[in-house]
Amino acid sequence: MKNPDRLSVLLVVEPGVDGVFRYVESLARFLIQQPGVELSLAYSSIRGCPALDQLVADLQAQGARTLDLRVSNSPGPADVSALIRLRQLIQTVKPDVIHAHSSKAGALVRSLAFAGVRARYFYTPHAYFQMNGPASPKRRLFHAIERVFGRVGTSINISASEAAFARDELHIPKEQQVYVPQGVSGERFRPPHNNEEKLGLRSRFNLPADALILGTVARFSRQKDPLTLYRALATALEKVPNLHFAHLGQGELVPEVDALTQTWPAPLRERIHRHPSHNRPEEFYRALDGFSLVSLYEGFALAGLEAAMTNLPLVISNCPGNVDLDNHGFDRLYWVSPENPAELADVIVRWANDAATASCNHREVALREFSDQALFNKMLNLYQSPSKPS
Repeated sequence: MKNPDRLSVLLVVEPGVDGVFRYVESLARFLIQQPGVELSLAYSSIRGCPALDQLVADLQAQGARTLDLRVSNSPGPADVSALIRLRQLIQTVKPDVIHAHSSKAGALVRSLAFAGVRARYFYTPHAYFQMNGPASPKRRLFHAIERVFGRVGTSINISASEAAFARDELHIPKEQQVYVPQGVSGERFRPPHNNEEKLGLRSRFNLPADALILGTVARFSRQKDPLTLYRALATALEKVPNLHFAHLGQGELVPEVDALTQTWPAPLRERIHRHPSHNRPEEFYRALDGFSLVSLYEGFALAGLEAAMTNLPLVISNCPGNVDLDNHGFDRLYWVSPENPAELADVIVRWANDAATASCNHREVALREFSDQALFNKMLNLYQSPSKPS
């Protein structure tokens, strides 16, 4: 018989890397510390990183059950085995709450609801597929799936833009939507304590000590639009002699970006610094002077919030998800239109000209508006609310 004083929570996530994973990692570490919460985690090692391995090991050491689904983000034969094993885990841990993160996990989990598995279902998409995109067969298919599954449980939207898209484009019932912004740890993501710490981190990432460094933490994917960013950098690097650019990320567009930069003069190429992955991205932020995120769309840009918590100015596209930062009082947001390299180059130069003199209130605002503890407590309250299971 289940203990009425215990809350069993199962988190399910497909990407084990980048922003979605970092959010789930923080949420899992919060939940495992809460009295009365029994946590389980289903994940996939296909897109993994060392931080995922560490999280799994830490949770197991604290008594949590874990399951490697071994699925990719695309539909495939492995999904059938994953569904069977996920159902077996559910039969074992008997979760009160199942919270899926990202579209693949959302499809797997909510399929079980249609198969009669009873629990309280939550789904956080972390950006619906091609929220900004023109009509296409693939986009229509993904959105049709979201419309059907959107009738299961509660959709937790992480930005007003995402919530409006769910309501207006996907027709998710308003009563099945909740808005809970992403939170960021002010302890983990902080500015360097002093210049010596910053210089030490620059040395660790092979970055020049005396340069002005703009950076990004983003996949080389269509959503993040690295081609626009690198086209703009070709101009900005020429106009700002001490400017360097650092990029933490990997992805399918790396060959296209490489082909583009190979057309640059060697002195410009030498001012680009790429790091495919790092187990402690918070250290990367501390080595920078500014941060750029020029996505086509976001659920709500976690990397932008992490950079703001580190007190970095932001060069940021005014796309869905990003624009939600505009009404919180951040004073160093340099807005740029998506897919506009010329405008972006001008904005980067403007940021560079301001860098030595302008103040920045970003950490102050982020601590006030986006504390992860406050927002995770709000999530826990949702889990504990008395709604009926789906």
